[in-house]
Amino acid sequence: MADSGYELEPFELERFFAKWEFEAEHLLCCSDCEPVTMASLIQNADEECLKLWNDLALGYTMSNGSDELRREVASSLYENLKEDELNIVVPEEGIYLSMLALLKKGDHVVVTYPGYQSLYAVAKSLGCVVHYWKPRIDGASGRCAFFVEDVVSVVEANPVKVVVVNFPHNPTGKTLTRAQHADLVSACERKGCHLFSDEMYRLLEYDEGSRLASAVDCYDKAVVLCGVSKSLSCPGLRIGWIASKDKSFLARLAELKDYTTICPSGPSEILALMAVRQRDRIVTKNLETIKANISALKEFCAGHAGKVAWDPPQAGSIAFPRLLTGEPVEAFCEGLARERSTLLLPASVYGCEEFTKDGRFRFGLGRENISEGLRRLGDALQDTG
Repeated sequence: MADSGYELEPFELERFFAKWEFEAEHLLCCSDCEPVTMASLIQNADEECLKLWNDLALGYTMSNGSDELRREVASSLYENLKEDELNIVVPEEGIYLSMLALLKKGDHVVVTYPGYQSLYAVAKSLGCVVHYWKPRIDGASGRCAFFVEDVVSVVEANPVKVVVVNFPHNPTGKTLTRAQHADLVSACERKGCHLFSDEMYRLLEYDEGSRLASAVDCYDKAVVLCGVSKSLSCPGLRIGWIASKDKSFLARLAELKDYTTICPSGPSEILALMAVRQRDRIVTKNLETIKANISALKEFCAGHAGKVAWDPPQAGSIAFPRLLTGEPVEAFCEGLARERSTLLLPASVYGCEEFTKDGRFRFGLGRENISEGLRRLGDALQDTG
């Protein structure tokens, strides 16, 4: 199934959050983990970071990011990446500019779907033909999973220019096995297309042994998006990066960035450097929270059987359970926000009909103190009769 168009559409997820995120008292659908405080980053910073922080002048910064941050990211998070193969960006900016650099009207793109809207909407706005790689829903269990043969068949049958993936996946919480990931990379290699890999939730695997290799360590035409917003609990810094070994792509990305942010925020870069160096402490705490919330939500779903169904996530800070009451999931979530000041994200914001009809809603696993929100959600389910 393909789609094409020429207009950059409203970002439905972000419009939903703009309406409710700062109105609702209890946010049960956040994709990030419990944010760290600036004080904790500085308290745990090493001497080099503290000197950079104390000596910082608030001038313009290097357009591709500071040497210190790029060097730390390349050496600590990747197997075979050089610091000049990175550009420090705002994460959303990284998606937007990468699509502009890689695509033109008429190009074929395959993208994991449902997903973060800009991963496919920018391509649609450029007049690309967009093919959706959707997880299959098992008719018996109601659980969903991605099958790599589905994307391989599309790549082999079409003149695909870019394959866009996001694992661990937002919003389903699903991922691939290492063998499936290798098959995906091989399909891109055979076609000679770029592989854009959104790895914002990397490091949040429940079992480190299941962590996929970064695409940039596997394939010379990979473009990787990552950052400090999700696994490192610093979304307010607005710091991410694009990593690639494709020099011509990186050069074009740098040219396009002159029309957006031009350069990163100096204070944010230093705080991000602190977070990357403190990743073991931050990620360990986040995984403890996620696992505790998975246990709580699984128990909650069992206690409300017949009204909500659990679909276990495999990695990341998000789950995608099912509402079984028969009420449209968007109406239920709107009512929950309006009447009980508790926020869930309905599948309708992703524009994916199958998952909207299936009653899916996004549940965030990375935040602390969800018990009161769960209680209010339980009361709302009880009131459905």
